[in-house]
Amino acid sequence: MFDYAHLEALLAVEREGSFEGAARALGVTSSAVSQRIKLLEERIGAVVVNRQPPIKPTHIGIELCRHAELVSILEDKIINANDCAPTLEDHRKPVIKIVVNDDSLSSWFMDVFKREAAKGASYMFEVSIADQDYSIDELKFGSVLAAISINKTPVQGFGSRYLGMHVYRATASPDFMKRYFPDGVTLEALKRAPALRYSAQDDLQQQWIKQSFGKAIVHDTYILPSSPGFVQACLGNVAWGMNPAQMVDKYIESGELVELIPDAPLNKPLYWHCSRMVAEPLKVFTQHVVEAAEMYLDQSDRQ
Repeated sequence: MFDYAHLEALLAVEREGSFEGAARALGVTSSAVSQRIKLLEERIGAVVVNRQPPIKPTHIGIELCRHAELVSILEDKIINANDCAPTLEDHRKPVIKIVVNDDSLSSWFMDVFKREAAKGASYMFEVSIADQDYSIDELKFGSVLAAISINKTPVQGFGSRYLGMHVYRATASPDFMKRYFPDGVTLEALKRAPALRYSAQDDLQQQWIKQSFGKAIVHDTYILPSSPGFVQACLGNVAWGMNPAQMVDKYIESGELVELIPDAPLNKPLYWHCSRMVAEPLKVFTQHVVEAAEMYLDQSDRQ
């Protein structure tokens, strides 16, 4: 059996990114956190924390963190099912780690948390940002218990549920269009026009270009890791970008932004993946995810 005080220390190190931060979160000293981690490592015979910056759990340490979260969720379920009333000092709401892409978080996913808050949230959530095309890797690695992904097929131990199509529009300001596309949007013009890219993993621009013209090209890009920043950069004549329809339709309607090619969106299917170990405790949260998705995402091709 694990000593859960040791697992709690490990989980705090993962969340805070340092022994000092973990100590503050737990209300103990840094040496106490270090001692608990050391005892855990001695117990299992393996290193659970990489102590070189950036400080984070090893692979087995990550597995132990998810195990600790699961235990916390199950304990909470038992307490609630038996009408127990632990003191606030003894009982804190479980924290669940999930992955959401920034475009969803900035455009519709916040409605999920609003629904949770309205009914009285049962859990706290630690949200990490990851591209929807690659978030499945976080599940494979065991980093999170739930995620939004474009992948329909779940990894082992998870279930998936279709949410809808996230509609992206290639948009820019009218002034930008006049400067870079005076004779229309062509491959040659796109090579010269700067575009926005969220990160090295983001290739929505290339996907849209290939969808529209049948081939990808090399072009200049700004790396800008912010979905709201994308919209502001487009409004400010900085570049063109792939923006969620929910975030730019009002600007298109007002004339502040235009589509590079009218009515040529890029549609990305989104799925909610959740560990079967927490599917029942997270049933209400999952329902809130589905309800928000049905309200904001394109449901035209739902089977």
